[in-house]
Amino acid sequence: MRHFLDINATDTEDLKSMIAQARAMKDARAGRPKGTPDDELPLKGQMVALIFEKPSTRTRVSFDMGVRQMGGETMLLTGQEMQLGHGESIADTARVLSRYVDMIMIRTFEESALHELAEYASVPVINGLTNRTHPCQIMADVMTFEEHRGPIQGKKVVWTGDGNNVCASFIHAAGQLGFDRTR
Repeated sequence: MRHFLDINATDTEDLKSMIAQARAMKDARAGRPKGTPDDELPLKGQMVALIFEKPSTRTRVSFDMGVRQMGGETMLLTGQEMQLGHGESIADTARVLSRYVDMIMIRTFEESALHELAEYASVPVINGLTNRTHPCQIMADVMTFEEHRGPIQGKKVVWTGDGNNVCASFIHAAGQLGFDRTR
């Protein structure tokens, strides 16, 4: 898997593997101080650009800490610090960042910006959120569900709330991971 752009565009086995690996990493961290690096450092020596065109608290802190715990370094960039899509093209930004970083996470408004960044980046791109989807949030929600309730496949899960980006990713996950969703 080169990029993680959306749940519905990712193979079911890759999704299950991501959840299993995240669970194993979380279990291995049990009892450690939050700032302590993991024993295994899959991102050692790696630089990850974290682009926040859309502001965030939880996404920003969780990605920054996660990268650091896995041995990587982060470069935090905001829409005010960059000319993403106005002043320089998204394609040019993707090419420039690809020369300096090993991975890009973007939290943006427009889905088209995410896809253009992924098309022109030569490094992996992760969808931290768009107006249409929020796949990392739902992957974490599925992991939490399974920690407390067992496998989600075959379960009925109810969504209460707006038909927003979280809901869209929730529906994608239901289709990919085999749970029944009602709204």
